[in-house]
Amino acid sequence: MKTYETDVLVVGGGGAATASTIAAHDAGVRTMLAVKGQFGVPGVRGAGATSNPKADFWTIRTVGPQGGLFNPPEATLADMIQAGLGTADAKLCGIFVAEVGEAIKRLRSMGLRFQSKMLATMPANEATKGTNNIVQIQKAVIAGTNTEVVEHANLTDLIVENGRCFGAVGIHDDGEPFAVHAGAVILATGGVGQLFRYSFNPPGNTGDGYAMALRAGAELFNMEFMQQGLATTWPTQAMVMLYEMAEPYRMFNRHGKAFVADYLPDGVGLIDVSNLKAMHWPVSSRDASLHLDRAIHGEILAGRGTENDAVYLDLSGTRRGFQPEVFVEYMHSIGIDLERDLLQIQLHHHTSNGGVRIDEHTQSRVQGLFACGEACGWQGADRLGGTMLGGSQVFGWRAGTAAAAVAKDRPGPQLHADRLDQLLLSRLARLRAGTGSLRPSDLLRPLQTEMWRELLVQKDAEKLARARAFVHRQRDQLESGVRIDAPFDLVLALEQRNLLDIAEVIISAAEFRTESRGSHARADYPARDDANWATSVFVTRTGEDIAVRKQSANAAPFVDAPGDIRIKPWG
Repeated sequence: MKTYETDVLVVGGGGAATASTIAAHDAGVRTMLAVKGQFGVPGVRGAGATSNPKADFWTIRTVGPQGGLFNPPEATLADMIQAGLGTADAKLCGIFVAEVGEAIKRLRSMGLRFQSKMLATMPANEATKGTNNIVQIQKAVIAGTNTEVVEHANLTDLIVENGRCFGAVGIHDDGEPFAVHAGAVILATGGVGQLFRYSFNPPGNTGDGYAMALRAGAELFNMEFMQQGLATTWPTQAMVMLYEMAEPYRMFNRHGKAFVADYLPDGVGLIDVSNLKAMHWPVSSRDASLHLDRAIHGEILAGRGTENDAVYLDLSGTRRGFQPEVFVEYMHSIGIDLERDLLQIQLHHHTSNGGVRIDEHTQSRVQGLFACGEACGWQGADRLGGTMLGGSQVFGWRAGTAAAAVAKDRPGPQLHADRLDQLLLSRLARLRAGTGSLRPSDLLRPLQTEMWRELLVQKDAEKLARARAFVHRQRDQLESGVRIDAPFDLVLALEQRNLLDIAEVIISAAEFRTESRGSHARADYPARDDANWATSVFVTRTGEDIAVRKQSANAAPFVDAPGDIRIKPWG
């Protein structure tokens, strides 16, 4: 087995990974960055969601000075707490508010150019190829250091002895196993977007960090909360944010029927849901705009969508109020004329709001194991736009600095042959011995389709039960019904294992939370129940058993009132 030796191992290829790598190197320790696929190539395996070009603009949530008029810190923090509805970590939100300004300054010093000092926004255009250049710029910084970058490296499990993380094991794309001796490990692996048929995540975002951390003894929390929103499905994928855009846009199914009214409860009109949707992009149960999302998802599931799994949206009679020219120009650049063409849209998974439970130094409850970016959870039920991208820089930098300090105090290598065999080699041998009729890649699309149908937008007990049964069937297939025809099949089989593990976590958390709160909407429990559920759901694993419990995560009081988020549009 090939082995690597380093002080800090960073796993991932997005903005959180690059930020933590630079911070660890600057702290004076040997640093290794392990990336799936190619490092820093937008949209491909290993790129990370940070550089995946899917929107007409990118933004980092800016925070102004105390007492200022533009995003003052006290108001920004209050909005973040309010968005989380009792499930956000107030301490971590406070750290974001205090440090995101410095993170933006660091990016500027590296060469990143924002729209203005007040708006840390990066419009997508041909020059940037639609991406925000954060990863490309930080990749160039990393290239000027002695950081060891290992591409086509698929980490599969963490090495933990007596509650201390000492590294990880994995396989290269050619199927060869390897181990990394490390004093600390930073998981910057992104989310689990590839669990869903429609997602903004690039290939390879298969929940690896969540799954590895869970199996290593770390806690996951808030995994039932996922940001989802409208996007085109054809001719390419692009976010469609209806910010400050009430009627007169039109929406109809493949038969030309306007369908939204069929899904509205008594007393709620089309203008009502349109006005509310103009205030936020994500799916959320906090207002009646949920019925617009329900209608779109419902029509497609009922078979009344287009051949591209979409409904039609006509924007020829209206303009978006927030940066309208940017939206028009971006859509034109991908071949869509908003004055002439009908958009084909539906609901896509964007990000996971939950993740590995971390402290203020980004360390999990496993000593030496850190998480940042989408791999960690801190914002809760809903979140403001720009906080995920900014948080990747804030907590990525913290992770690199803290991991370097922990790595300096590590004991000697703790890699025992029997442990390596248990973690990886015996599993690879079982997979290679499989004689099933399916290859691992044959399992992915059915899982994505089922989870997109059952877990997005609105759930109920029956949908969750169907999703759980499907996961159990696929787990049996993966264990005994696949064959390995090529080395990369091993990689795909281990990724499918992670997807199934995290699907089960999401289902368990969603079953446990018997209410609707933020992005977690249940048709059988449509009301928000603050008396019992203004708290987080934690998930742990012992062996093959998953345990779910309620626990507060440094929550702060939120305001229970209409129009409760000051910043508009949000999300």
